[in-house]
Amino acid sequence: MGNEKILIVEDADAWVELLKIWLNAAGYQEIYAAYSGTQAVELAAKVVPDCILLDLCLPDMDGMEVCKMIRSIPALGKTPIIMVTGHRKDKILGLEFGADYFVQKSENPAELMATLRAVFRRRELDRNIVRKGDVSVNLETRKVHFRDLEVATLTPKTFELFYVLLERSPEPVHKDLLFTAVEGKPMPELSRALDILMNRLRTALPVTLKKRIRAVKGFGYVYVQPSGESLHDPREEASQ
Repeated sequence: MGNEKILIVEDADAWVELLKIWLNAAGYQEIYAAYSGTQAVELAAKVVPDCILLDLCLPDMDGMEVCKMIRSIPALGKTPIIMVTGHRKDKILGLEFGADYFVQKSENPAELMATLRAVFRRRELDRNIVRKGDVSVNLETRKVHFRDLEVATLTPKTFELFYVLLERSPEPVHKDLLFTAVEGKPMPELSRALDILMNRLRTALPVTLKKRIRAVKGFGYVYVQPSGESLHDPREEASQ
């Protein structure tokens, strides 16, 4: 989170500033604002935002029309649109015009922030990306990102190993289950081969992630994220 571009479409300066404060506090940094429908369509086509927060009441046209116009632009056909309005009765109509979500205006940001998290979580799943805390993995490319920085591209077998550990975390995973996930069949007599694969995985990861993979004596392995872990620059770790 933090690299997403968010476009606010709202004609009230006070609401725009409040939304910016909330978004910045939540970690969203690249924020744009449009104060009319015409400006919104032009700006959206120019910056191609990852999400649009759209008010229904605008000075030159209503939000329904803006939504329809944005949806007609090929590059924005699938851009998530969250309608932010004080009128719940507009929800069904807004969805019919192409909005994806509806949030009522409120001085409490909880619902809006939760909706944004759901929007970007769904987008990541659509892109074959699975996230666990500050780590994300791409199921198609086998790339590992740590705190939004790419740190490794794993081999098919080490990727399966890491993915299972992430998915089951913080529960320990038995060696038999891990080997079955990697090879497609249980082969407990080859547990030593699993240890070799685990060493390869640890070697491919930056120091902090490597330390999170721990052996559970007589059982298997577990991926844990210590609560007191220091924040190192992953670019430094990747070079070690």
